Amino acid sequence: MASGPEAVFAAGAAALEAGDFRAAEQLFQQIVDRYPRAHMAWNALAVVALRAGFPDVAAEHAKRALELDRRNPVYLNTLGVVHGELGGFAEAEQAFRRALKARPAYSEGHFNLGKALHKLGRLDEALRAFERAYAIDAEFPGVRASLCAMYRKHGRAERAMAVLRAAPGGLEASDEFSPLVAETLEELEGAPGAVAWLRQVIGRHADWYAARYTLGKLLLSLGEWHEGWREYLWRPHLLPERSARAPAPLLPRLNAMRVLVRGEQGLGDALFFLRFVDELRRRGAEVSLAVPRRLAAVLGSAGGCEVLAEEDAPAARFDHAIWGGDLPALLETAAVPPAFALERDAARAARCRRRLAELGPAPYLALTWRAGTDVLMTQEFGRERGLQSKEIPPAALGAALRGWRGTLFSVQRQARAGEAEALAAAAGAALHDLSALNDDLPEILAMLSVAEEYVCVSNTNVHLLAGIGRGARVLVPYPAEWRWMREGGSPWFPGCSVYREPRERGWEKPLLDLRKDLFS
Repeated sequence: MASGPEAVFAAGAAALEAGDFRAAEQLFQQIVDRYPRAHMAWNALAVVALRAGFPDVAAEHAKRALELDRRNPVYLNTLGVVHGELGGFAEAEQAFRRALKARPAYSEGHFNLGKALHKLGRLDEALRAFERAYAIDAEFPGVRASLCAMYRKHGRAERAMAVLRAAPGGLEASDEFSPLVAETLEELEGAPGAVAWLRQVIGRHADWYAARYTLGKLLLSLGEWHEGWREYLWRPHLLPERSARAPAPLLPRLNAMRVLVRGEQGLGDALFFLRFVDELRRRGAEVSLAVPRRLAAVLGSAGGCEVLAEEDAPAARFDHAIWGGDLPALLETAAVPPAFALERDAARAARCRRRLAELGPAPYLALTWRAGTDVLMTQEFGRERGLQSKEIPPAALGAALRGWRGTLFSVQRQARAGEAEALAAAAGAALHDLSALNDDLPEILAMLSVAEEYVCVSNTNVHLLAGIGRGARVLVPYPAEWRWMREGGSPWFPGCSVYREPRERGWEKPLLDLRKDLFS
């Protein structure tokens, strides 16, 4: 290129690096308008569209770049990422393999291939791809973390620790690194070892908030409520407003003070922390709840609290506006209160009974096999992603239910292609799809309330059932989320039976236990 286009390209690259996607797009577009065969600029436009969240637009640009330079490994890698963003993981694998054929020692290509293979469920191949990426460039962004997570997924925590120790700076390389170190230490040395390490690190780096949040969750999983809740204040999404200053505890008496409790994170979290609202009212506060409109529909009279939609609750109207997850720390409580009481609609429940009767005979068993953010289907394929998720293989779950004497139905949100069929085939029975009920919380609550059994991973529906005094049979992947503790049952969900994936991974033993309990 001439110096003019080169200068424009450099400016576009700088704008992209700064996150100014509009400016970057305009600059790269200037180049291709004047030089339609400028394949570097077409690929850059594809990267801009990917970063801005428009993979369909990126696809057109990436294909144009490859038309002009068909064997370019960087462009093939971009196309692979585009396919990954669009959910075409088999096509993504093909593009990454073409890129690696053109450039075998291409760390980013091996890294992204590992992601595609992980999403396709081929974990052994994914591990080998991450190992190759690490061997070529151990410091490529995300490679070390993904390799460690995949080693742990294979039950090889000692290998993960070796990779962590080899990082520049060792185990204290950065705050961002600290959760992975702590989780791996816990697996190797137990929770006390991880707690001790985190406390030492925080003693040296008081502003390492990822370490503090990780310590908080670990302490909560051990039942160490006071310190756990204090460190839980440093949740990542709240750091910008915290400005390194934790909110002050509430007064023992809040006579006639107007307190707004704001829901945060997912619906399940919003429900979970409402259990601490009664303590606010005992202290004399007038409490309002700001929750998503979907959730307001099941709160009923809300225990004497005013219920507001999130957008209708300006904080300025209140003496205190508190995030729900901050409540236990600000109340300085070590109590484990019951779930916030919800109201079940009797008429809906009667309709649900009739609907189930049309599907087949009792007893009725509801199923959910994955919950939370589906890290295997979300966008940002080309960036670092965690490899942990709350899920169980549908076919393995189906095999544990084979011979169920009643009717099976699914309430799994956004099931992937083929999952329901695999579960039904393994169970040797029809699996009825009632997943659409999740869009109406009173309806899903009514349906689950009339089912004899609910087998699931932890999800919003478990919180809903807890609100009417019902439980579920909960499959808890390793490592367990803090609410499910490190062993035994959960004090937060006393009505639930817990089946834990063991430290060495695999679902054979917990599913045998589940089958024994269901069929006894």
